[in-house]
Amino acid sequence: MAARPVLLLVLACGTGIAGSLVRPADAAAFTCPETVITDALRNAPSLSDLSSGATNLTAGNRIAELIADLAKNGMKPALIVDHLVGAYCPIVANDASLSDAQKADRVRRFARQVTGLAYGQPGQEELEVLVDVPLTPSVLRQVEQLAARTGMSRDAWIERAIKQQLAVP
Repeated sequence: MAARPVLLLVLACGTGIAGSLVRPADAAAFTCPETVITDALRNAPSLSDLSSGATNLTAGNRIAELIADLAKNGMKPALIVDHLVGAYCPIVANDASLSDAQKADRVRRFARQVTGLAYGQPGQEELEVLVDVPLTPSVLRQVEQLAARTGMSRDAWIERAIKQQLAVP
């Protein structure tokens, strides 16, 4: 009869161990990467005022101006991107209205935009700005079908459609 309590204890412990092995791990909370401040960044402007009172368009213009200023001061594109993403991430991290997935998405989109601007062609009259617009799968399918019919890439077709719409008074 002494074997029965030991067997129950082994089964109970085994269930606890198996339960902890099978249980999915909790997702890590959103955190910003550590940033390194170099001499080149000591006098760089802060991004804290960038988001206050700025619409997406004016914030985008400010970012482009900031990148141009940093580049004129001899900062390399990789350092510009690291600095700006490192400065923007805490702003997003402190936004309690966003989920961790939304925060990660915002930082990813910002990094994509900043990278495109920082590595733009020097001396370009106007920098191209990447616009990230979510489309439903059905709308995207329609765009791809129309683009294919005209023999254009999806991006070229979208750009043409926007320019045509802007030309209409």
